[in-house]
Amino acid sequence: MKYAILGLLIFLIALPLVIGVAAASDNLVFNGFIINIPDNYSYIGKMREGWLGSWQFSMLSSSIPPGKNYLYLFYLFLGHVARWLGLPLILTFHAARGLAVILLWYQLCRFVDVYLERHDTKTKNIALLLLCFGSGMGWMAVIVGGQTGDFWIPEAYPFLSMYTNPHFPLGMALVVDFLVQLRKPFIRRHIIPLTLKGMLLGITMQFGVVVAGVAAGLTQAWEMIKKQHPVRWWMLWFFIPGGLVLIYQFIVLRSDPVLREWDIQNITLTPPIWDILASFSPALLLAIGTIIYLIKSGHVAEYKLLVGWSVAGLILAYFPFQLQRRFLLGYYIPVASLGAIAIGWAYRQNKRLIRTIAMLAVTASFITNLVVISSTIKEIGKHNPDLFYPVSMQTAFGWMLVNRPSENVVLAAPRTGAFIPGETGWRVVYGHHVETPDAYNTQLTLEQIFYGMKSTDEIMEYIETIGADYVFIGPLERKFGGELTWVNRFPVVYENVEVTIYKTGVDS
Repeated sequence: MKYAILGLLIFLIALPLVIGVAAASDNLVFNGFIINIPDNYSYIGKMREGWLGSWQFSMLSSSIPPGKNYLYLFYLFLGHVARWLGLPLILTFHAARGLAVILLWYQLCRFVDVYLERHDTKTKNIALLLLCFGSGMGWMAVIVGGQTGDFWIPEAYPFLSMYTNPHFPLGMALVVDFLVQLRKPFIRRHIIPLTLKGMLLGITMQFGVVVAGVAAGLTQAWEMIKKQHPVRWWMLWFFIPGGLVLIYQFIVLRSDPVLREWDIQNITLTPPIWDILASFSPALLLAIGTIIYLIKSGHVAEYKLLVGWSVAGLILAYFPFQLQRRFLLGYYIPVASLGAIAIGWAYRQNKRLIRTIAMLAVTASFITNLVVISSTIKEIGKHNPDLFYPVSMQTAFGWMLVNRPSENVVLAAPRTGAFIPGETGWRVVYGHHVETPDAYNTQLTLEQIFYGMKSTDEIMEYIETIGADYVFIGPLERKFGGELTWVNRFPVVYENVEVTIYKTGVDS
């Protein structure tokens, strides 16, 4: 059963990519992404920095580089790996994602075996199916034109995290691995692996350190109050290095003026409670029922980590903090595990109605992710411009990568600016809704330029102010329909059938 689940996971996650590659044509390039597209472009940009030899994050989505820092080391490392192996960045990205999928699947198998060890094989299989493929009831909201968190909070769900990028499933796997270790005897040879895992978690998914700390801390506190277990001092080998990474990131973000502005724009709030209820049910409703039963029956101590994580995770998600949603990392794991206990109980009953309801609950948990996959495939079939771009742009990007100057700030349309850092290693005026300083106004200004709403003098002044060394005019820029005669003031440095790149001559 476990290996069948892994096989199905890999198939479902790879299917849209295979279809996307097959859907490319002589005129269109598939960008390689199927969800969370703006953020994934930014990760490729960070990989390009590593590919170019850097171990420091210079934020190519901003015309103004930050000071020296060691943020995003995971993606910088992947860029180095791509260069060492001679692989395309997008292939390296998805290869890393595939490895992270396998690792998370393995850790979820361990988690189920450890935390549901008293339950029969059927209950464990139900739990693993829910953990690997389950989601919420957001598909019902789609019917009436809405969208709930189970479509856009990938870090909360194992499947959606696997479907999105490498670092979500890797971070989740490290959290799960640590929580499994709580139930295992500690020996001294675990110290080095624990230290490295804590540091890696801090690097790849910093809020995972907090989530793991809260879940483990509540478990430890319970056992100390009940005098069931001595203090697990060995946990410090995990949390100290992870915590030090968090402290370093906090200091860098607050001390660097460019990164501080990025941090101010980085707001990820948790949706309303009714949205959370829909996004995690039916598993959440079943988990609540299971918790009530465990309390009444006096067995809650046996499931203290699952119960503590389920309750504390929800409280953390509404902590007054601009990144509160990040605390939902892996939240579906304890919820689905407790929900599986209720479903397993229902399957053991002789009453057909109860068994039918349980079967419907399991089935309903899979529909949202099926909608996600089918919607992606549908958009690929329509050659959605978010998923494809013209070959002429790819050709221009190839020239830019080979002919990358030291001063390389490019003014382009916002969507083009999202591609350029990862494809070329050049810096852009606008590339990302969070990383670009004053992103909203910068995007608005660029759109006004390409819509023809700015005078030539205003455009020249903006180019001088922003320090744009080059102007990229391609299909996406012309699509705005604005007058582009102002670019004729600049000499052409590259040209193909659809793309022209101009050098402004200003100092960036």
